[in-house]
Amino acid sequence: MTDGFARRDGFTTFGTAVALLTACALAFACVWTVRNQSRAAGVQATADAAALAAQNEVAEFVIAVRMADSALLSMSLTGLSLVGVGTACCCAPPTAASGKALIGTGKRILEKRDEMARTAKELLSAAQDALPAAAQVHAQAVMQENADSLGARAVGLVELVPQTGEPLEVGESSAAGAADAALDASEGIAAAAQESEQARSDAQAALEKGFDHDCGNAPGYCMYERADTVAGLPPSENPLYHSVNAWSFKVALERAQAYYPHRAATEAPADGSVEEQARSALRKRFYEFAADEVVKGRAADDGASVPDIRFPLLPKNTAEMKETELYTEAVYPAAGGCLHAWDGCPGAASGIEGRGSLAQQDAGAYGVCATCGFDAASLGKVAAASSAIENGFEYHYRKVAEAAREYVEAMERALPAESSAKDAVDGVFDRIRDAIGDLGGCRIEAYPPGRYGALAALSLSVEESAPTPFLSEASDEGAYAAVSASVLGEDAEEDVLSSLLDGVADEIGPPLSDAGPAILSLWSSLVKAYSTGTEGLCSGVEDLLDSMPIVGSTGLGSWAREALVAMLEAAGIEPANTEAAKPFVANTEHVAPLGDGPVATAVASLKGAPRKGSASVLDAAGVGGP
Repeated sequence: MTDGFARRDGFTTFGTAVALLTACALAFACVWTVRNQSRAAGVQATADAAALAAQNEVAEFVIAVRMADSALLSMSLTGLSLVGVGTACCCAPPTAASGKALIGTGKRILEKRDEMARTAKELLSAAQDALPAAAQVHAQAVMQENADSLGARAVGLVELVPQTGEPLEVGESSAAGAADAALDASEGIAAAAQESEQARSDAQAALEKGFDHDCGNAPGYCMYERADTVAGLPPSENPLYHSVNAWSFKVALERAQAYYPHRAATEAPADGSVEEQARSALRKRFYEFAADEVVKGRAADDGASVPDIRFPLLPKNTAEMKETELYTEAVYPAAGGCLHAWDGCPGAASGIEGRGSLAQQDAGAYGVCATCGFDAASLGKVAAASSAIENGFEYHYRKVAEAAREYVEAMERALPAESSAKDAVDGVFDRIRDAIGDLGGCRIEAYPPGRYGALAALSLSVEESAPTPFLSEASDEGAYAAVSASVLGEDAEEDVLSSLLDGVADEIGPPLSDAGPAILSLWSSLVKAYSTGTEGLCSGVEDLLDSMPIVGSTGLGSWAREALVAMLEAAGIEPANTEAAKPFVANTEHVAPLGDGPVATAVASLKGAPRKGSASVLDAAGVGGP
């Protein structure tokens, strides 16, 4: 009998059986332990999933707020940009009609923005009110699903921290007022631009006319050609310009101021006949008079103010000569009761008795010399010959003088019209700048429940486990409990604006379809401006401006374009946060001290954490607040 329990070689059948039974009991005990530990781990995972599920509802609400905010902001920027571009277009007659249409479209977009703002406030407020219930339902579903997979019964509670949100506010935009101001001013701006355009066109025509008669017609007849051919004026005093863009009336005036002293100094009779000597004396007298007159001229033109240009007109006939000092000055020699053309007149051989004027001669004080025949008509003919035909210097000088007068008159119309247009445009741009500055108060501000995080408390119980061999037919494993917390963070890989235009463009409808692809392109750029700030805004506006032919002789369109871009740059729109919010598991000590619900109170009490008023994790979430 003892051989069954002990043998000399140490191996017995009974001993082997006991060893095998012991090993099996230990193995099944390990299985039971692992199963219990797995359930315990599953409880924590289930609590984490529940907290994430609850906070996921908050994340989706935050994303909805950001999308609504970006949609409204982009609509405001689009509307205001269209108003600005439209106003700039009114400064150029070719685009004035398009400008008014753009302003009207911008206004309609801004009106739609206000309608969408009211709708967004109602919908988001309702969603915020339902947020705690939605978070609870979602979390409970996750708890139950995980509990079923563990074969246990779940009892849990999810709590958003804080449990209530602040009333949601959507500021009313004042941008529509800027659009109204632009519409009111558009007619006046367009009219002033048209007046300025016409006046500038007249001024340019006058400038070209003056250029042609001064030197533009060379080598044909002109002041330059006559000064070179007749007077032999050196190039330093007789420059030749090949483009009206480099020329000014000052060139022509200085040419005349050099020409007449030179002609007076070099004038001499062509022969010794009395008639030629008389004509030469009268020509010299005319040139001296002309030299004194043209030096009184002015030709100041800075482009910013009405030009100060004056070309003294020289007499072209006897009647005009009588209006000058040539007629009234007592400088002509008197002898034998007659006036003479020059001191050497043979008719004055008896000796010069004094000096007289043509006016005195016409009054009967002096007679007409039978030798030289000097009278008012003979002096009047000196200027008449060279003023009436193209081969005379005075002919072209008078044409330049007339052109200068026409130029000044045109600029007197153009500059006030341009000033009026600029003042009106500046007024509109000021309203746009103020409206952009006010956009910060027109944003959607949301402080929802759960903005600090979510807490989940879970208990899993297994009333009776399946029988385990070698242990017992049934065992009561008790309950498993866990707590978890989640907070919001940012997902830099996802942008909430990626598909924003798909829905919003349909909501706007006719205003966009009326304005065409250019406005959609602008809108797309301004949606991006939500995350890129001023740089994106200016880029979108400049792209739209590039598609509009805002050109004209006045330069008003270019000025308005530069002023608009400068105003937008000065507005200083800062980039906004467009990253998607996502929930992340966090230590409960970051969340529990911020709540006042039963779960938060219990967890904070267990951990002995002091109550706090804020948490650094809120900065990462980007949804902090009161």
